[in-house]
Amino acid sequence: MSHFHRWNEIIEDDEPGPTLPAGMTRRGIVLGDLMLGLHGAVAGLKALPHSHPNDQVCIMIKGRMLMEIDGETRIMGPGEFAYVPRNVEHRIQTMDEDAVVLDVFSPAREDIARRLAELGTGKTE
Repeated sequence: MSHFHRWNEIIEDDEPGPTLPAGMTRRGIVLGDLMLGLHGAVAGLKALPHSHPNDQVCIMIKGRMLMEIDGETRIMGPGEFAYVPRNVEHRIQTMDEDAVVLDVFSPAREDIARRLAELGTGKTE
């Protein structure tokens, strides 16, 4: 197993489903107890509020996105990041341009890990 990876070698999931709203894409990988998800989102996307039993860090790479965490709202841009504690409701809404966000989950999200397994990608131990 290599300790080094390239995003362009990880399958991109663009099929809407329980963990991926229409208008989003994901390249995901599990590394030990962590999960990384490189998410793309089209302009004007409004994701429903949700929560999960995992801590999450959202790191803005490109574009702007409104993020609401437990009632606190901020518009984030490249270079900014947000922490979402486990079981706290949160939502996103992209602004007038496409966005790219790197999400880090701890522990790895089991629901997304199952989807990655369906795609035949994303597991490294």
